Parts: sequence; structure tokens; C-alpha cells
Amino acid sequence: LYTFSYHDDLTQWTTAWDQATGKKLWSVYTNAFAYIRPYTTFTTDGKHLFFVRTDIFKSGEPGVVASIACLDKTTGATVWQSTPTVTSPFVFGVRGNIAVHINEQSHTADRVYVIGEEERTSTSVPTTEEVRHPGIWIWDATTGASLDRIDWTALPIDSEISGQLLCDGATLYAGILESVSPTSRSALIAFNCDTNKTLWTEHVSGEATDLIKQGDTLSVLLSNSKQERSIDVWKMRTGLFDKTERLWTRQIDTNPAHFAVDEANVYFQGSSGVLVALDLATGKEAWRHQFASYKTPITDGPDLGKSYDLHPDMTLTTTRDVLYVQDGGGLVAALDPATGKELWNKRISQVVWHQTSVDNTFVFHPVDKGFFVIASDGKVDLWQ
Repeated sequence: LYTFSYHDDLTQWTTAWDQATGKKLWSVYTNAFAYIRPYTTFTTDGKHLFFVRTDIFKSGEPGVVASIACLDKTTGATVWQSTPTVTSPFVFGVRGNIAVHINEQSHTADRVYVIGEEERTSTSVPTTEEVRHPGIWIWDATTGASLDRIDWTALPIDSEISGQLLCDGATLYAGILESVSPTSRSALIAFNCDTNKTLWTEHVSGEATDLIKQGDTLSVLLSNSKQERSIDVWKMRTGLFDKTERLWTRQIDTNPAHFAVDEANVYFQGSSGVLVALDLATGKEAWRHQFASYKTPITDGPDLGKSYDLHPDMTLTTTRDVLYVQDGGGLVAALDPATGKELWNKRISQVVWHQTSVDNTFVFHPVDKGFFVIASDGKVDLWQ
């Protein structure tokens, strides 16, 4: 179990805890970038933790220096840190999450993939951005040495834009935003991990914010500049003459934090506190489950003090044939993923929404013997 904390000098530290006993194992400086969608800071092969480390550029030029780092999972020791050599005033910028390729013989990572580029921002007013060598950068996962780069020149010049990577061993999947105006448009690409050659390319409307592979399907969560969301599910073909095809697409009338997928269904939060399950193969609705709203006071305007029904963002986790739902207001429920029937529920806290802050929030994380609850005050409890 890993938690983050910030010291007085604004450095970020990561602490590892033994799941069984709660004993602190190690605590080290990381400055790990925690805001790359889908908000999974660490990528692991079971023995190492790979992450993006960021530091403010020190020479007076605007920008942030990004590097890729590898920690020993047992001790927290830095195995390697790699910052690509670029010519000043350019710095290396990361545009997406880390993906790793696992060696079938050693069962450890041998390659690290990141969407990145060389970038700089001018000091003139208005500022302008310039990029070089955009694409997927590849490192040796054992040494941190730079191996190769898959160039992708269509990556737009916008430091806020991110992409998504997913590696299943044989294939590297990428969702890369190629245009933002007048409408956003992304490429979905599959690369052969041995040759880095493109296997297939498809185009979708919006920016890919999450990729989930389940069997021979690839589920993609998409959003656009209007904060509209949709889910695409693709059937991936592996034969020489087979073509990848979109099985279905579904517009989402809310802005969910994320979605979940298992071998049967896709799960997401609908409007008015409804949790929806769609059949993975057809997109047809399998079931829906209603969650209660929270009476929340209006904190400004002419209706100050009156209450309204709030349906906060849910967090969904599917594992070991159970769908766990954190309803956003302090309740955790376990559902049967096949039927949507509630197996049990437990109120962990009562979340309180203020005008500029939220109290009593927590992070929920299932493990083999129960689940962890990490409270906003740093307290960690194991529930069984």
C-alpha cells in the first residue's frame, strides 16, 4: 500500500506500508506526478515501481523537467532515473501514462513506454509553445537507457493534452489526441511490441482518457472540450486480413470519474445516481442500480441555505467477481456484477460538502483479505 505526503519544502514523499500488518516499510522522496490519467501514479511489474518524476526547471526558463524513475518495490531504493538529453531551453515533457512490457521468461519488465516530446514555452507575451520529436519514447526497464522512439508527428502542441498507453505483452495500444480544434479527434493505434510497427489505426471523436482491454475487446473512455463523454468498445482482430471493428458506442449523460470493465459488462455512473451495466459484446443494458442522493445545502446565491439533491462521482472497482462501488458520499457497496443485486454495504463516513472544501473523504482499495480505507487525515484502516 502506497501513500503520498508533502513536506514543508513542498517535496513529495511516498511511503510503503505492509498490507497485512500496517507496518511502515519505507518512505522516500519521489515527486511522483499523480495527475496523469487514468490517475494511476505507479506502474509495476511486481518487483519495481515505475513512475514519472517532475521537478521545476531551475535555470529561469519556464517549464517542468520530467524524468522516468524506477524504484525497488521492497526497499524504495532508486534503481535508475532517466531524463532524456535535450538541448536547452527545451525540456522533456510527458503526455501520458507509463506502460511496461513484461518479459515472458523473467516475468519482469524489460521495456518502458511513455508518450512524450521535447518542449519549451516562450517568455514572450502571449506565450507560445514549441515541440520537437513527439511520439512514444522507449526505455530499457532494467537500466533506464533510452532504446527507441516511435514518432507521432500528429501530437498537438498543447501541454495540457495527454494520451493513453496499454501493453498486453504482444501489442502496445495507444490513444493519442491528434486535433483539438474545431473538434477533438484521437487515433487508436496498435503497435507490434517486437518491431514497433503499426498493426492498425482507427480514429475516434474526442480524447481517450482511459483504455481497458478485456479478452479481444478494447474499451475506450472518450471526452471532448464540452465535457461530453462516451464509451467505445472495439473488437480487435489478430489475423493478417482481419479488420478491427467498433462493436458499439454509448453517449454518457454524466461526467463519471471513471468506468469499470469485466469479462461480461461495462459499468459506469449514469444520471441521478444510477449505476448502469452494459453488455460488453452488444452494448445493451444488462441492469441498473439506484443509489440515494445526499441533501446538500446551497452555499451561495439567492437560495443560500436551501438543500438540493447531490449525486457525487462514484468510484468503481471490479475484482474477484464483485463490483465495489464507492458512492462519493461515504458509502461503500458490494454488488453482484451479473445482476446488480447488492451483497452488502457499509457507511465509512459522512462526506460533507462546503463552499470551497469537502470533509470526511477517503480512498477505498480492495485487497485479498478485505479493503483498505485511507482517510483524508492520513489514517489507514483495514476492513474485513
